[in-house]
Amino acid sequence: MNKPLTMAILSDIHGNLAALEAVLEHIDASGAEHALCLGDVIGYGPDPEACARLLMERNMDTVMGNHDQVLLGYQFLSWFNPQARDMLLKTRSMLTDEAIDWLTSRPHSMVRHGARFVHGCPPDSVRTYIYKRDVDLDAVFSSYEEQWCFVGHTHELGLYVQRDGAVFREPLKDGFTLGPGQRVIVNAGAVGQPRDGDPRAKYLLWEPETGHVRVQRVEYDIARTVARLRERGFPAVYGKRLG
Repeated sequence: MNKPLTMAILSDIHGNLAALEAVLEHIDASGAEHALCLGDVIGYGPDPEACARLLMERNMDTVMGNHDQVLLGYQFLSWFNPQARDMLLKTRSMLTDEAIDWLTSRPHSMVRHGARFVHGCPPDSVRTYIYKRDVDLDAVFSSYEEQWCFVGHTHELGLYVQRDGAVFREPLKDGFTLGPGQRVIVNAGAVGQPRDGDPRAKYLLWEPETGHVRVQRVEYDIARTVARLRERGFPAVYGKRLG
């Protein structure tokens, strides 16, 4: 019997090279045949160029995140608070033209293996938070046709299940298996800056054929990233968020 295809799905790297390296090593060991990034390669973290370079070298499918989108023009900075705007301007100065060209050429969404991938909210929003109260989840599910959709942006693991004409928000915990007649939106959490009370980097392993998702939690050297933030003059709060 052939082994089902396994896809690794990662999101919100945010310039955290130590976390990304640990996750990529974990993905390589998992035997996943395909990997995709849900955006926000940069922002908050001290090594945006190195993180972009790793994805570029792997030719990894990547959609655009809201932090990446700022590289398209200063008009996108208005969505961020003053400290974040300063951080993004600093981040931009640390990137080569090649990395900027690559990050700004990423699509807002893509479909792979019959699933939709978008940073914020389907069908193709890079900055809408799916958990906001003013988001009509019935309308969201009606806006695209795929059974599976994977999102990032919130830095938290999450699951939205459409069944029997209603939408339910459920915890993702360690995994999920798609049931008959269901459609789902799965939030992949964050590699570089988790906000779920667990500092380990998160990513997903998905088997399109079996309809199964597994949450992967990866230890990495947080102290290395904190030291790098200090060395490069980033606000201390970005280091505190990692622990």
